[in-house]
Amino acid sequence: MPDAGTFARLRDHHAAGGTLAGVCAGADALGRAGLLDGRRCTTHHTVQDELARLYPRAHVVRDALYVVDERVVTSAGVASGIDVALHLLSVRHGPHAAGQVARTMVVHAHRDGAARQISMMFRHRSHVDETVHRVQDLIDTQFTERLPLNLLARTACCSERTVTRLFRDATGLTPLAYQTALRLERAEHLIAQGATTETAARDVGYEDARMLRRLRARTGVRATR
Repeated sequence: MPDAGTFARLRDHHAAGGTLAGVCAGADALGRAGLLDGRRCTTHHTVQDELARLYPRAHVVRDALYVVDERVVTSAGVASGIDVALHLLSVRHGPHAAGQVARTMVVHAHRDGAARQISMMFRHRSHVDETVHRVQDLIDTQFTERLPLNLLARTACCSERTVTRLFRDATGLTPLAYQTALRLERAEHLIAQGATTETAARDVGYEDARMLRRLRARTGVRATR
């Protein structure tokens, strides 16, 4: 645990115009230094409630990779520290420099801080139905392709009606809705990276952008590209 002198140095650094970044539980140190009061912040999804309880004057943003508020940056898990570092590099030295570092590290050049911490593939995997897991394995690896229900039924070794029922019971979604959600999530990532809606639509398996635009509009995503 940092001592009082460390907290004082954090406050002094920020007061002098410096930027502070707390990765994962590092948000707690910023909170103890009083630097989260009145600011938006985040942390790992498993301890967001705890952060909100400990620092009631902070505005905890749920399910975000990182949050920037007045030169105070907080982020989710340890891996999101890479996203924070690339963001800071881009701000200080431009996107080209950040892109060069990202390529060297073999990571995405930029992920928006508002991106969700948990991808669709993981969000619906907390169940224990091995039959549904087998179907999800197929969809996860081939979600850009046409996957008729009879193919999923053969994978699950049961009838089409049964696989639909099992899948809905385990995940809350139909197989088609799950595949569509994966396509949309991937398309949003591509668009955030600079792809047009047309290019993203083709990359996730749609013949043209009309379906993707409808899906984005239906989910409240601004469809301007």
